[in-house]
Amino acid sequence: MFRLAVLGALITVCLGASPRVLRRHFDGRIVGGTPTDISNYPYQVSMQVLESHYCGGSIISNNWVLTAGHCVDGVPAGVVSYRAGSSFHNSGGSLHPAAEITSNPNFDYFTLDYDVAVAKVSVPFEYSDVIQPIAMTTADPPAGIAVIVTGWGRLTEGGQVPVQLQQVQINIVDFDECNNIYMEDYGGITKRMICAGVPEGGKGVCNGDSGGPLVANGNVVGIVSWGASCDAKGFPQVYGDVAALRSWVTSVTDVQ
Repeated sequence: MFRLAVLGALITVCLGASPRVLRRHFDGRIVGGTPTDISNYPYQVSMQVLESHYCGGSIISNNWVLTAGHCVDGVPAGVVSYRAGSSFHNSGGSLHPAAEITSNPNFDYFTLDYDVAVAKVSVPFEYSDVIQPIAMTTADPPAGIAVIVTGWGRLTEGGQVPVQLQQVQINIVDFDECNNIYMEDYGGITKRMICAGVPEGGKGVCNGDSGGPLVANGNVVGIVSWGASCDAKGFPQVYGDVAALRSWVTSVTDVQ
């Protein structure tokens, strides 16, 4: 099974980055979901690179965004902004330029371990019914619990790209089960990762959702990271584990 990098097409063209072969990033699509309004998920933002949707992210304070390390790898802050308060990634809401972007120093682009980053915006978020922060979890959610993941992008692999925010409900998968599934072809997962999906597949994230929030009980528990496929049948999808990565986020942002 190939580790196919799908993040970076825009950066490769516009910024001259070299494509790499590795675990498959999920850079902006929800599969098997339904359209939703930003008022249901007011913490969701679209990471814009050169004014085009590139990744997702979560508002965690009035001037900080939580996202994935691979979303910002090699991307200068000067070309990044975050659209908040809009159900549509290409219009509405408010734009917040990135003032600084910091990735976890242990982030590994090829294994996607420590796949977390934060961005400070130069124009603070003004809270409203469509712009709100979300709290970071302090403990991993139990296996089997229902979780919600949101984002923009294709409805199926290689299919239509909607502009309206999508949502889908899936379930947390036991760590050891997920680790065993990924062991043979991918070397397993690390303690900085959690998994979610449905056994029958057909629901989850895909290219373009990277950096977006996986949410349980009103807290962000995961950051969209990587997986074997968009369909997710037989392979749960992998998220950065917020409980394991939270202390680093707090050390940089002072957000508890």
